[in-house]
Amino acid sequence: MILQHLLVFALISAMCGSAQEAPKAGNAEEEIRALETVRLKSPTRTEVWSDNVAKDALFHLGNGAVASKQDLLEHMRHEPIEDALEMSDTKFSQIGNAAIFSYVFRRTFHDAAGTVAHQHIRRTVVYQRTGSDWQMIASAVAVIPFADFESRPVDPKVLGTYLGVWTSTPASPTVTLTREGGKLMAQESNETEKVEFLAESDSTFVIRGDSALVTFEKGPDGKVTRMLLRDIGGSVQVFGRSITDRNHR
Repeated sequence: MILQHLLVFALISAMCGSAQEAPKAGNAEEEIRALETVRLKSPTRTEVWSDNVAKDALFHLGNGAVASKQDLLEHMRHEPIEDALEMSDTKFSQIGNAAIFSYVFRRTFHDAAGTVAHQHIRRTVVYQRTGSDWQMIASAVAVIPFADFESRPVDPKVLGTYLGVWTSTPASPTVTLTREGGKLMAQESNETEKVEFLAESDSTFVIRGDSALVTFEKGPDGKVTRMLLRDIGGSVQVFGRSITDRNHR
């Protein structure tokens, strides 16, 4: 929510500030992509890319905090990180002299103990054209949970006990679980695409790109009766089998 408000505010400010100017010629997406590539090449050498950041720019750091340009530059200079240059799942939108560019990239962390960790991060930036140049006025990042998670194999017979239609209380869209080969797939009734449940264990699963944890519980008779969806904030949504499904199991 903070990310959305930050970007909307920045885009509106850019649009208002450039309402009387005509968009300049050139491929805006390619120009902004080139600026972001420079930033990816040298994330900690802030002097390389800071001139393209407006002095009053705002940065949402992904933990709920919003930093100024000065705060961000100081923070980045001391980060033991490397960013991959590849940008995936890119999205671009331009309105007048304001533009939003969003992409996913891979970041590697190195700590003092020699430990290496990887993250996939979505970065969304707002740029405003000033004269012949683009200036970043806002940036927001969000870590993509379980981007590199590898599902462990689960006995198909165990997966079979999870199949069917699940409903929650209070009422919400139902979730239908099916099996495709050795994969457990889920589809909400209001969605057109399925997502894969990645197994942490025989009864606990995660979803790539979602921080929620899915757990299946058995009743006193040994049959699977509940599916629990725990979000990062600790709240739990409880799903039970639909009446029709229950009658056939």
